[in-house]
Amino acid sequence: MKVKDVMEPMKHWLTPEMTLREAIQVMQSTKRMHGLPVNGMIVLDGAMNLVGIVSNMDILGVILPSHIYFDERHSNISWESIREEKTRAIRSITVNKIMTEDVRVISANETLLRCADTLRTERIRRLPVTRSDGKVVGVIYLRDVYNALISLLTN
Repeated sequence: MKVKDVMEPMKHWLTPEMTLREAIQVMQSTKRMHGLPVNGMIVLDGAMNLVGIVSNMDILGVILPSHIYFDERHSNISWESIREEKTRAIRSITVNKIMTEDVRVISANETLLRCADTLRTERIRRLPVTRSDGKVVGVIYLRDVYNALISLLTN
């Protein structure tokens, strides 16, 4: 089985110039095959070249105060006390400020076993899928790779 047999074709992406608010809206409105919103999305420039990837964890890094660890000493911190500042942040910070630029990719013709190994060893949850010219054609997700391999074992 090949990556192209399991990947989701690319339908939506982020751009480096988008604000985080715009990126959040795109991510929330983009549904996977199972109906849930995506937890990460590729970033393409104007020439449709892959320039990065953003995950919900990257966005949480902006939303959560960097100077606070939520433990007993900081239990008096409330969402209301930081909401205005964080609302301004997601409206002004652009995707290119938080995206991961060094993105691993995988060929559409690669085997699912190699893909699974890459996801596991790199400890990542999604990989952009490229065709032979390097252009992104889709994304393959850990959940889908796992389900496909388990299905092969149990059927």
